[in-house]
Amino acid sequence: MRILYFSTVSWRWIKQRPQFIAEYLSLQDVEVDFLSLTPLGKGVVKKISKGKLNIIDTYVLPFSLKLRAIEMINVKYIQTLLNHREYDIIILTGPLQHQYIPECKKEKAVLVYECMDNMPFFYSGRLRERMIIEESITLNQVDAIITSSQQLSLELKRRNQDCRLAITTIPNAVDENTFKRVPKKRALVEPNLVYIGTISHWLDWETIIFFAKQYPDYSIYLIGPCEYKPEELPNNIIFAGVIPHEDVMDYIYSGDIMLLPFQVNELIRAVDPVKLYEYIGLNKRIISTYWTEIDKFDYNQLQFYSCYEEFEKAVLQYSESNDHTGVNESFLNENSWIKRSSEYLSLLNRLLK
Repeated sequence: MRILYFSTVSWRWIKQRPQFIAEYLSLQDVEVDFLSLTPLGKGVVKKISKGKLNIIDTYVLPFSLKLRAIEMINVKYIQTLLNHREYDIIILTGPLQHQYIPECKKEKAVLVYECMDNMPFFYSGRLRERMIIEESITLNQVDAIITSSQQLSLELKRRNQDCRLAITTIPNAVDENTFKRVPKKRALVEPNLVYIGTISHWLDWETIIFFAKQYPDYSIYLIGPCEYKPEELPNNIIFAGVIPHEDVMDYIYSGDIMLLPFQVNELIRAVDPVKLYEYIGLNKRIISTYWTEIDKFDYNQLQFYSCYEEFEKAVLQYSESNDHTGVNESFLNENSWIKRSSEYLSLLNRLLK
């Protein structure tokens, strides 16, 4: 089996679902081409091979969403790149990607749409409207739909009521290999709160900043790629940058309290947060905003807040003790990327029959 996995994030980005799915499929004797597009000037592409996994990140012209002419140049370039490649399955992960696949390739391959975010809500105005239309076009072309959350399945059905395809939900997971080694204690100033993930406008900045000002003895570590940050932040909010995925466990292990401080909106309500799996994988104390998708986590060290007072109370309650805990073996066994990729491959095999 040969798969084209068309990712919305590049291989070099903070490691998340697309990289894990592609990597673990390739470890099951499947040849996978991982394709992503990097606008010139926005980073360095990777073109490497790891066993049966081929990373074919490639440059494209920037500003394609602003200028249709540039977008069409990029489309023609990627179609040319793919023309000499043959695939049994093509996995699309974004509403616009269908136009980059040559028609002759669509006719020969099984097409799958993997939806892992409520994509239109990354945008606003006319761009959001376009994403909804392009999503509908995609669903009319594919043979199967995979989502990472139940809420995403509901959203797709709501927006595309004419679509008769069954939707399979395959949740996110943890990387067992990351948890096999003994974690190292990192020199984080204590007491601390730690968030690991993309740092953007969807964080609950109001609560984070107010707590940091009220409790200057606490250090709040934000670890990951930074797309947005407010101006004039307190000094005890620390941006630690991007860390290699193999070091993630060290920082989770070293944190006193792990955070998922999101503003709950249409985008967040559909998220199945990868970091929550990793936090639970090390039995950490967690404070999070609440949305229904995380009801499935039966974990007594997870506390929710809906206002600043509840956040403060949860932090102070947790601060009564401070242990670094260990691996949650039963949780890892049930929620590994090995298990998820096996479910994924079983679905792909059924589609090929």
